[in-house]
Amino acid sequence: MHSNASIAISALCVGIISGCSPDQPINAAQPAAEVPAQVVAAADAITLPVSLNAVMVALVDHASEPLWLDAYDPPNTDARWREAEYNAYQMAVSGKLIQLAGSGPNDVDWVADPQWKVFAEEMSAAGVDALTAVQAKDVTALNEAGDRLVASCESCHKKFKPGLTSMGLYKSPNYPPPR
Repeated sequence: MHSNASIAISALCVGIISGCSPDQPINAAQPAAEVPAQVVAAADAITLPVSLNAVMVALVDHASEPLWLDAYDPPNTDARWREAEYNAYQMAVSGKLIQLAGSGPNDVDWVADPQWKVFAEEMSAAGVDALTAVQAKDVTALNEAGDRLVASCESCHKKFKPGLTSMGLYKSPNYPPPR
């Protein structure tokens, strides 16, 4: 009796879980859909608990620089391609994340500037391009995405942080990661 109940419960759980999975596989490299105005208004009320500079040093720097290095030493193993994919995801998301003000002294002014949003969107788009390239294991496309990312970052830094400094924030001793 106990085993029949266990089998029935297990079958019920499998049925419920399988009903939650999508009919089609999710392609992570698809651009985001248009965001409703109510969601945008809610996002405007969100403030990051750290400065945008901290986000740049801790997230953007650690994802972008390995992608740039891939131009000189392209991934040649599954592990390296997975690392590149991980970094591309971070870049795609980072461009959206830095559109939220953080706790830094310049953050509110930066995100209020329309040019900041243009640069941030370009970073995100370059990240999506890198993700698409990595998923196809296309080194040429990955290099093009890296060039696009460099252009976006350099343009933004030229306008908003001409010194390209980390403003005193520490980078880990393994930065960038050894190859």
